[in-house]
Amino acid sequence: MRTNNHIYRTGHTILRRVIVGGLLLAVSAFVHASQTGVTPSSLNFGSQAVGTASAPMTVQLTNYSHNQIQVTGVASSLSQFVFSGPALPVTLNPGASLIGSVKFGPAAAQTYGGRLMFTFNTGWKASAYLSGTGVQTQVPAAAVSPSITTQPLGRTVTAGQTAAFSVAVTGTAPFSYQWYKNTTPISGGTSSSYTTPATTVSDSGALFNAIVTNSAGSVTSASATLTVNAASAPPAITTQPISRTVTAGQTAAFSVANTGTAPFSYQWYKNTTAISGATSSSYTTPATTTSDNGALFKAIVTNSAGSVTSASATLTVNAAPTASLTVNPSSLAFGTVTIGAKSTVPATVTNSGTASVTISNVSIAGAGFGASGVSTGQILAPGQSASLSVTFTPSTTTGVTGNVTITSNATNSPTAVSLTGSGLQTVSHDVVLSWNVSTSPVVGYNVYRGQVSGGPYTKVTSAPVSVTSDVDSTVQSGSTYYYTVTSIDSSNMESGFSNETSAIIP
Repeated sequence: MRTNNHIYRTGHTILRRVIVGGLLLAVSAFVHASQTGVTPSSLNFGSQAVGTASAPMTVQLTNYSHNQIQVTGVASSLSQFVFSGPALPVTLNPGASLIGSVKFGPAAAQTYGGRLMFTFNTGWKASAYLSGTGVQTQVPAAAVSPSITTQPLGRTVTAGQTAAFSVAVTGTAPFSYQWYKNTTPISGGTSSSYTTPATTVSDSGALFNAIVTNSAGSVTSASATLTVNAASAPPAITTQPISRTVTAGQTAAFSVANTGTAPFSYQWYKNTTAISGATSSSYTTPATTTSDNGALFKAIVTNSAGSVTSASATLTVNAAPTASLTVNPSSLAFGTVTIGAKSTVPATVTNSGTASVTISNVSIAGAGFGASGVSTGQILAPGQSASLSVTFTPSTTTGVTGNVTITSNATNSPTAVSLTGSGLQTVSHDVVLSWNVSTSPVVGYNVYRGQVSGGPYTKVTSAPVSVTSDVDSTVQSGSTYYYTVTSIDSSNMESGFSNETSAIIP
């Protein structure tokens, strides 16, 4: 193997090349002159079919010095890279550039690497690295002439609108297209589809066809007729949007009606902002919030003849109703109750909100406590109340605490009422009661007892007594009781309470 070493001294740059056989190897890179630059410094052409030439890549040499420089030569180290540029020599003033291009044409399926070398009258040289790979391609199959599969369709438009025609073909690509209006080729009408400029009535009846050509032949499409109607009437609104009032969480619907020549396009606005997707004659908002209150909604209606803006409709959004449950009193104290006896204390359950409350559960906690009057599934309208009756039947003298818990759809659910009470061991005491005979005919008397003067009272007798006396044996030591009597006539009508008397149990 023969090796030739060549060393070139050019200005401040030393160039070395080694030739092994007939192959040029770059042993060390060329040093660019400090006052010139090549852009880009490396051109990679990628893969290119053997026997073909690549698209040109631009390369630029710039004089960065303060003096004129003359470019006397441009050469590629490999014949597969071909430079094209201005005739040499070229004088570059300070800051001026020489612009050229390089094409890559591989002769074999292999990788190529070389240099593009610019030579100056000063003896300096500047270079850019060149690379590319030749690839072997298969011999293409015989081309198939084009055949039309979809013919152009006739179009009807309004004057001022455009009309689009298209054609679809099979065969061997690439295809070239040429559209014709009547028999005249259309400038720029060279793709598979063609859209006319804005039409006029004089275009009505024109014929449009396309000739499709490839390397194997050509085919002419059928002709499509263009019909152009007179210009449309601009839109005019006949029904304006109406203001809406909703509750937060609900939607609101607006609509507009108009006359004019169809088709129309619509765009709704909230205040001054276009609403995305709101492009029909009606618009329904998403679920509203109180922040939407006072928003203005309008529509702009457009057709080919113009546009019109509707009046604005106001959206009023009221706060959503709330469900709230209150119990009065919120705590019940039974005090001391004789063991085995039952004490009842009332409470009132009220829907204090603005939405209906549905009670889903009533639970009792605490030994001896019970509740009635409010049940699962009961519905209370806003402002409606229900009576809750809580009982305490102690079994020991130990103090007891508990609660009544009402679960519902109210925002403050669960609602709880605290309960307290204690049992009292019974000591045998009797209260003997007597009263005057009623001045009216009666069939019996009911005896009532309370632990607070003025009531409330609880009936002591299980059935009316026919005599004017009774014995209450259910009293407890240390308690004070207040008694009253009513009379029952033959129609089972009960009189009002008599005067009250009290008994203090030691």
